[in-house]
Amino acid sequence: MRFKNRTLAFVAISLCCAFSLNVSANEPFELMGVTTQTGEKASYLAKERSITLPVTVINGKNDGPVLLLTAGIHGDEFPSMYALQQLQQSIDPKEMSGVLVVLHLANLDGFHGNRIALNPKDEKNLNREFPGSAQGTPTEQIAELLTREFISKTDFLVDMHSGSANQTLLNHVYSPFVGDEELDALTFEFAKATGMQHIVMYGDRPRDPNNSISYPNTAMTRGKPGLTTEIGHLAQSDEASIAEALKVATNTMYFLNMLPGKPVEHPEPVIYETIKYPSSTTTGFFRPSKATGDKVKKGQEVGKVVDYFGNHVETIQAPVDGTVMMVNQMPAIKNGQSVMAIGVEQSE
Repeated sequence: MRFKNRTLAFVAISLCCAFSLNVSANEPFELMGVTTQTGEKASYLAKERSITLPVTVINGKNDGPVLLLTAGIHGDEFPSMYALQQLQQSIDPKEMSGVLVVLHLANLDGFHGNRIALNPKDEKNLNREFPGSAQGTPTEQIAELLTREFISKTDFLVDMHSGSANQTLLNHVYSPFVGDEELDALTFEFAKATGMQHIVMYGDRPRDPNNSISYPNTAMTRGKPGLTTEIGHLAQSDEASIAEALKVATNTMYFLNMLPGKPVEHPEPVIYETIKYPSSTTTGFFRPSKATGDKVKKGQEVGKVVDYFGNHVETIQAPVDGTVMMVNQMPAIKNGQSVMAIGVEQSE
């Protein structure tokens, strides 16, 4: 998917200004049975059946959009959790426009279970279960609640991730597209406004709102810009990654005129048209020979697989020219399992 420079900035600003907002000035905002008055802030544990979600709602003094910032869809991805704590503590609702909804931790069971990506209650990945089911498994119920109660009341969404304990990662943002020219253009401008250098155009998710699969795609299939950010890796909570996640979140608020200030776009953005995932065809120990940020050529070695006795059994090659975006750092590898992600830059 490629967007020409033409009048995109003007188009995006016009779209943003004309966007159908969920709230108006001086209107209370209700979320999961708790109402936050205009000019006020509320942090609380929102509960429904067996689901508990830590939420902060900041209802600004002035009219504006509803922005939903979410951390912890995967419970072992920490930088955005700390960043959103800092963000909500720093904001005075009387100096803000619109409504900021901070979902601090969407997968509380995965967080306390110290699980990589999954919910220990049913061993499912929340970011693969949307739009969910109220009668389904625990993870499906969370997805249904987020779809019904959060996404339905949102105008813009940012799903904030990082690399799990098994991944090194090159920081990047996914800018989805669903075939709606205006929505896709606005989403791309939203992605650029994060200030992140590496932007991945992403159109691989289903376009059926009843089979949306992922959290941001659920927003997109309902006509709402939804980004995914990837900041930090190896399940770490380093200060640099927390600061980057905080900067990105703040930039989104600047872009939407929710806070006084202007977003700072990266001066040298790199746009990727797709991501490819080389996989192993054998089982054993994976040893990467490339790191995140490395440039690779099609056919170039990116890693090796040895058997349980240390004997070389496979050389894995890059399927495309590109940039290494993610590397699986766990040695355990099975037949058919991907070992890394390679971003393919958009051609001129």
